[in-house]
Formats: sequence, C-alpha cells, structure tokens
Amino acid sequence: MNNFNFVAIDFETANPDRSSICQIGITEVINGEVQPSKSWLVKPQGNYYDPFNIYIHGITPQDTKNSPSFPEVWKEVAPYLEGKLVVAHNTSFDMYALRDAFDLYEMPYPTFDYFCTLRIARYVIKGCYSYSLNVVLDYLGIEFGEHHKADSDSNGCAKLLLRCLEIDGSTLD
Repeated sequence: MNNFNFVAIDFETANPDRSSICQIGITEVINGEVQPSKSWLVKPQGNYYDPFNIYIHGITPQDTKNSPSFPEVWKEVAPYLEGKLVVAHNTSFDMYALRDAFDLYEMPYPTFDYFCTLRIARYVIKGCYSYSLNVVLDYLGIEFGEHHKADSDSNGCAKLLLRCLEIDGSTLD
C-alpha cells in the first residue's frame, strides 16, 4: 500500500441539526503513511448547542463564539478533499452533515469519492460486539486519541481503513 493516498474526515455537530458542524477533523494518508491530523473549530449558525451534543464531544458555544463559520473554514479544508478519495466512519452521518452544511450556506458540493469504514469494518473484522469507532479500534488494539474529537476520530478512521486492508489482504498499489 505504499502508493495508497486518502483523507479521513470527521465532523462534530452542535445540535441535532446535521448542518450544525462545530468541528472538522482530517487525517491524510500519503503513500500509506498516516500524517498528523488537523482540526478546525467552526461557529455553527446561531452558535446554538444542545446539551446532549456538548455531553458527547465537550465543545461549547464559548469554544466557538470567535471561530469562523463553515464557509470560511471550508476554504481551508477543501483543498485536502477536492478530487481525493475520502473515508469516514459512518458516512450516513458525516456525508449528510457535510451536504446539509452546503445546503444551509448555499455552497456548491465538492467533488470526491468516499467510502465508509464502518461498513468496511463490519465486512472485514469478525467477532467485534460493536463497530462504533472507539470499540472497533480498541478491539484491534489501535490507539487513536480521544473519541468524539474530530482530529482523533479522523486519525482512528484512517488507521482503521489501513488495518482492514491489511486484514483483508487487499492491495491498492
């Protein structure tokens, strides 16, 4: 997998509205090597947070009150993703959060191919009682940082895909 390149992405949201992205994390894998993760705090529209979401990720309105909006942050994030292979753990959340944010701000959708490591893990890894990112990574003995921190989760997602490919014997050279 020496020539395998992709970007893992993760979003945290401020409330039940999927467009309320409050943190974006990305981890690039270049030539099969995991690069240092990056993250951005994002001020969601209205800076409204639901207590349950705060409980999950610990990000508060105070943390994002001076942060840039999604369109501003996206200008910095887009070059990492545009035209690339992107992975997320549970794309049914992350890709819809991204789509809903683009719709909210009336922005054009980016162009990239994506895969879901949740689905891949369910297919490749046998015997795990749950395929939540933190559980499956623990099951595999993969360290990744703090769960529900976008940079840590994107890092874990990247490492999970590489391990699934290794377990499956897949080669993408």
